[in-house]
Amino acid sequence: MMCCSPDTTMADLTDRYDSYAVYLPSLQQHYAEFATRERSDARQGRIPRNFRPKDLDFLSSDSRLWSCKYALYSSGQFEKAFVTTDDMVLNRRREGVIVIGDSGGYQLGTGAIKSKREKEAIYRYQDSPQEFYQNWFTTGYRERVLNWLDAYTDYAMTLDLPLWASTEEKPESTSPIRNLSIKQLIDLSVDNLRYFQENRGRNFGGEGTKFLNVIQDIKQEGAGELWYDAVKDFEFEGWAFGGRSSLLRNMLRRLRTLLDEDRLKRTEVIHLLAKSPPIQSVIYTAIQQAVSKATNRPIRFTYDSSSPHRASGLTRAIYHKPELTSNLRTWRMPSRAVPQNMQVARGNVPVDLPEFSPLSGLFSVNDIVFHKQANRFGRVDNLGEHLMTNHNIYTFHATALEACDLVFGKKPDTSRVPSVLQELVHFVNVFFENGGSEQLIADNVKLLDVFDPPEKPKK
Repeated sequence: MMCCSPDTTMADLTDRYDSYAVYLPSLQQHYAEFATRERSDARQGRIPRNFRPKDLDFLSSDSRLWSCKYALYSSGQFEKAFVTTDDMVLNRRREGVIVIGDSGGYQLGTGAIKSKREKEAIYRYQDSPQEFYQNWFTTGYRERVLNWLDAYTDYAMTLDLPLWASTEEKPESTSPIRNLSIKQLIDLSVDNLRYFQENRGRNFGGEGTKFLNVIQDIKQEGAGELWYDAVKDFEFEGWAFGGRSSLLRNMLRRLRTLLDEDRLKRTEVIHLLAKSPPIQSVIYTAIQQAVSKATNRPIRFTYDSSSPHRASGLTRAIYHKPELTSNLRTWRMPSRAVPQNMQVARGNVPVDLPEFSPLSGLFSVNDIVFHKQANRFGRVDNLGEHLMTNHNIYTFHATALEACDLVFGKKPDTSRVPSVLQELVHFVNVFFENGGSEQLIADNVKLLDVFDPPEKPKK
């Protein structure tokens, strides 16, 4: 059941982020590749006449749907440093588009390593931490990662060996680096920093990517300080907060330290890993504005999540824009699984996409749930999944921007902003204006607990 023609006015959301923290969808390679296909390769069946797979390329102004020229892309999805296949990130027009690269530390920590050669080399020493420590530089992992990041990204995380992968933090860990001690993980991460610092841009005339020094923390007492003390003297173009370092209290304290130690003088970007709108959109924008004011220079905050892809790929769900109200419970991203059955696939039961979605002018849910001989039971096919992903990413952007408009826009509407969120924005401003003392945190513990709840002890 095909819908009407799309609105000819394509929404470009890029400029709306001008003074706000930027949400980055953690883009998956199979989507990025699909967006470069020919129309004839999109589906073995009917698709709207006005639709082209390249309309899914939201990094391009040529999309007839919508665009927003920000994304996060992980080198951990690739086997080689230089890629010969087409995809929307690797083929993009660089001007005006910002892609932040993930270095693949997560894949290293989980063992989900694409390159068979690298995986074999890394797992060879998994049971002997001393041999792993001595032979890490021979695995080829960091060389490939550095070259890939330099070639395809504008900013990128440095390569950390995540502390959470160690059995010292997580006894049931099955990671290939699980037997390394916290000290060994830190020492190897520092060695990676040194390697990146000395070799960045070497294959590109010195004009590679800009790097964000990763800060890590775990539950173990003192581990975060050990990490910070080891990495703090490496000067790059920004910082990235991973693991428990991105918890609100930990992040505020660390940012205060970075300010006090004058370690933000070269910083252009600060990234928060694995965070979603809309509450975080407001919190990070408040922090961005306060930190930029404290340094007397613009610093961009960004944050990412894979939720749009996970919903479409794993649970076959689409996100809906929340009706943001003064009730904090409404500031969540609601999703619903699409009905997958023959009645929907054949259009006997019409199911529309939400009206706000740019895709709704071309597609309905009936088009997403496809029926053909190879898919005769009525299921979401590849095209359907990528359409859902595109809708979900747009919904995350639209919600993040609406949330920030309500608080920081030209015409704010605080009647739709929970009072506790308004209090937190005020607290953030006071925290950075007044030196960020521990006493200030202690005096506002109940407020912080709302957004940064203390962990309950395990029974």
